[in-house]
Amino acid sequence: MPCASVDQGSTRLEKDMAAHESPSQGAHFRKRRAALILLGLFALAACVILLGGYWFLQDARKRILHDLERDMGVQAGSEVALVTVWTGSLLDQVRNFAGQDMLRLFAEEITTSGIPADALLRMARGEDTEAASGTPNEVASRVSVMSRQLSAFAQKNGLLAGSLVTTDFQVYLSSEDVPQLGEEQRVFLAQALQSGEPVFLPVRRWKGELAMEMAFPVFAPLYVDASGKKTASFLLVTCSIQQLAKAITRHATAGNFGSAIVQHFGDRLQRIDPEHPDGVVDQPQWRMENGSMPLRLRPNTALQNGEMLYILAQPVPNLPWLVEQATRADFVEESYAGIRTNVVWVCFLLTVLAGLLLTFLWWWLVGRNERAMTAQLRQLYLVVSQQKQIMDGVNSALSAGIVLNDLDGVICYANQSFARMAGKSGEELPGLPHTELAHDLARSLAAHTVEIHKTSMPASFTEPLLVGEETRVYHVSCTPFGGDDGRLAGVVSVYSDMTDQARAQQKAQKMVSQTVRAFVRSIEAVDAYLQGQSAFTAQLAVRLASRLGRDDAETLSTLGIAANLLHLGMVRLPRELITKSGALTSEERARMQRHVEYARDVLEDIDFGLPVLEAIVQSCERLDGSGYPAGLAGDAICPNARVLAVANTFCALVRPRSYRGAHSAEEALRILEQTPPRYDAHVVSALRALLDTEEGQAFLLQLGAHRPQTENRE
Repeated sequence: MPCASVDQGSTRLEKDMAAHESPSQGAHFRKRRAALILLGLFALAACVILLGGYWFLQDARKRILHDLERDMGVQAGSEVALVTVWTGSLLDQVRNFAGQDMLRLFAEEITTSGIPADALLRMARGEDTEAASGTPNEVASRVSVMSRQLSAFAQKNGLLAGSLVTTDFQVYLSSEDVPQLGEEQRVFLAQALQSGEPVFLPVRRWKGELAMEMAFPVFAPLYVDASGKKTASFLLVTCSIQQLAKAITRHATAGNFGSAIVQHFGDRLQRIDPEHPDGVVDQPQWRMENGSMPLRLRPNTALQNGEMLYILAQPVPNLPWLVEQATRADFVEESYAGIRTNVVWVCFLLTVLAGLLLTFLWWWLVGRNERAMTAQLRQLYLVVSQQKQIMDGVNSALSAGIVLNDLDGVICYANQSFARMAGKSGEELPGLPHTELAHDLARSLAAHTVEIHKTSMPASFTEPLLVGEETRVYHVSCTPFGGDDGRLAGVVSVYSDMTDQARAQQKAQKMVSQTVRAFVRSIEAVDAYLQGQSAFTAQLAVRLASRLGRDDAETLSTLGIAANLLHLGMVRLPRELITKSGALTSEERARMQRHVEYARDVLEDIDFGLPVLEAIVQSCERLDGSGYPAGLAGDAICPNARVLAVANTFCALVRPRSYRGAHSAEEALRILEQTPPRYDAHVVSALRALLDTEEGQAFLLQLGAHRPQTENRE
């Protein structure tokens, strides 16, 4: 890693910038970026124009089809009205004839007489009056009369034929030659028999003409069936629709609508064509929707070329017919093609115009950016120069030493404060190996570089260093320094002199220790039996905490200070109460327990920087709530107080008091392990484990050897 001074580093940075972003290269990059942006905008504008044109074309097609559907619907409606008028009068005449009382009486009489249909037909022709079947003369005369009326009805209404059919589908009276009922006719007659409603049979060729058959039920008289729904016979009439079909049917031509009648039976649709040999043409690809045929592009099988037509059809009331309207698809496409051509030209012109506008914008932006970049580079040079001067002044004024070294320990940069620490000038340090520095400073740089190289993470250290002839304490903050490729290239270290703060802290700690020792001497002066109690409790509490894994400096310091001040409140109690050899009264016990409150009053204004007061105040609390002063229980008691409670109680039990002798260690442990538990079981277990070690046995010997120096009391 090359090393240089701040001036050299700044010069190198400026050279790198100049090498990578020369004016020509920068201008080329800006032009290319502007061109790409404008090309993207052009593509976006072209997409918007194309989408707009597509939307307009779709909307135009919808408008054309909507207008076409409206015009064809009007035309179809007028022709539906024509068909309805023509068929309506005929249907009314047939319905009235079928409802005549004379016809209904005749049909019921024929049904109940049981005379065969062929015999009735011969009677109607005068071939046999009664010999064939033994029929009375009055029946034969009525057959003859009804035959004449049926013929007159058919002739008057221009019917091709009219017949009366029994409910078992046998023709027993006809105005023309006796028709032979086919299977299809029988199926429709069965529907009329079941529903009691008229049925219309499919249009077919009959004697060279297009004919439609209608079957109307002839109901029995009311005296036979009060409901009037019993079918006695059928009136089957055949009418010609040749002239009607010719009037309606016309083929679609360019610009004109074609029309025709379409009959539908179930899913089967047939186009009625008077010019076709069969009279009808199947349209298997046509489908009805809700009783009609909306405008759709459909094939017409009547056309040999299979041309597609726009077709709609509207229903004719009371008939299984639709009136079809059709127009050629090429007529619609011609109208749409003109609009499409215009839209394509408009989209092309708009795209060209957008391209020209964006090209002009690119030319204007490139020139503007070049002028702005020139001014910006000039301003940037001034700012960099000012920042360099400011940073040089800041680094020189900093009291903390700053040094940058590579992974080999070679110094790349150092400020004036670090140069003073090293006893060298600022110009000597860049390029100097760390081994050329004083021993402590060289060791510090090497150790910190190794640590940062391992972790690649920032770290901080506090260490004493020999600077000149004086040892001073420094807080060192180290940060990894990356190269251009992103890899670790060196370490930046900031040395902050913490000597004054460290000395002040040591002085404060010394004062706290002296204060604690003074308090301990005051406590032990109250009662000779308390001599050494605080020190032993502190030793045991620290050892128990270590065995429980709580060996951090804060916990150990808290336990040591709290144990030494644990009995501070005893100073305010009467001496005769403390040294009383007999049992205490309830009032004396309550007064004795106030030593915790006295200790809190004395210590609450002292800032130990640790939770010492909390541990002292809660050291006499018990897990079952039987302790004092607050009667805390369970987890409400802090961990430090639980350790102090076990340590203090054990040390007190194995040492004599004015009112009892000393307990053995085992007796003391049994007291601590009594149930329900009053002491933390984990701490008691740690105590038992400690006493089983050589360290614990040595501690017991030390407790036994240190006996209070006082007179023997009975």
